Amino acid sequence: MTREEAIEKLLATDPDFKEWYEEHQELKWKVHKLDKHYPPDPQLEIEEEKLKRRKLYLKDLMENRIKEFIQNSEKAA
Repeated sequence: MTREEAIEKLLATDPDFKEWYEEHQELKWKVHKLDKHYPPDPQLEIEEEKLKRRKLYLKDLMENRIKEFIQNSEKAA
């Protein structure tokens, strides 16, 4: 099973994973939008860092779930 297949199956069957994925996508968009703000604003930079940390946390959660899903799929096969 490929990583992409695992993600598709998790999105379809795992509500937590889907929630993490959707929040990650939303944060990605928000960070991108803040990156384009000029001139830099200290408050916005603080907010951007906060969003980046949350985004990274969600990515770690998803990566762990993907690895676990792939390992369990291989054991079952």
